[in-house]
Amino acid sequence: FEFILFNDAYTDEMFNNINTIAACNKITCVRVPQNIHHTSNPSGAYAETLNWSVHDYATKNQCEVIALMHTDVFPICDISISDMIGNHVAASTIEFRAVNGESITYFYPALTLVNMKMLKNVHDLDFGVDVGLDTGGKTKQFIKDNSDSVRFIIISHAPLDALQGDEKITQYFKADLAICKNHGLNAGWVAEGLYHYMAGSQWNAANPIFAQGHRLRMELFLNYFY
Repeated sequence: FEFILFNDAYTDEMFNNINTIAACNKITCVRVPQNIHHTSNPSGAYAETLNWSVHDYATKNQCEVIALMHTDVFPICDISISDMIGNHVAASTIEFRAVNGESITYFYPALTLVNMKMLKNVHDLDFGVDVGLDTGGKTKQFIKDNSDSVRFIIISHAPLDALQGDEKITQYFKADLAICKNHGLNAGWVAEGLYHYMAGSQWNAANPIFAQGHRLRMELFLNYFY
């Protein structure tokens, strides 16, 4: 497999900082063309990046199976992408919302796996936002059209229930959960050996209580694992 970081920074300083960190960790860094963006809304911009990565990058590079992940999703044990996607065209974490009385399920692309060889038309998989829905909202149609070949990845919002036998990780999650409760933060989730840390959000970055909580969580993480 090949691990790639898509650099979607919108300032030169941020772009260079990401490249430096990636180079220090020997991670391949690919620049996302900024002319693909037609909105400054974080959800919309992220959707544009996902669509470019699938419709353009993965197609041109003849990728067979791809795993799209948030940058704060990482394995905490041995995992198998092949086992996760199986014989499905796509497997993904999902989100459920009710909009105008309609129950809608769509891909929540924190963790989305795609078998490019099985996609009949790559553009059928559209991660765009939709009315009342977040990034990935338009995948609701893809799910309807491919109901027999799509797999939902189920997440656990109680990481302690998903892990067994590792005292160090257990103690870490207990301390992390306490910080999140005290600062109104989401403690993240675990799914099939992957941990979504929930590092922060552009939506709450200006809130001093949230910012303090994010700082304490990162200090805890570094103390336990570095």
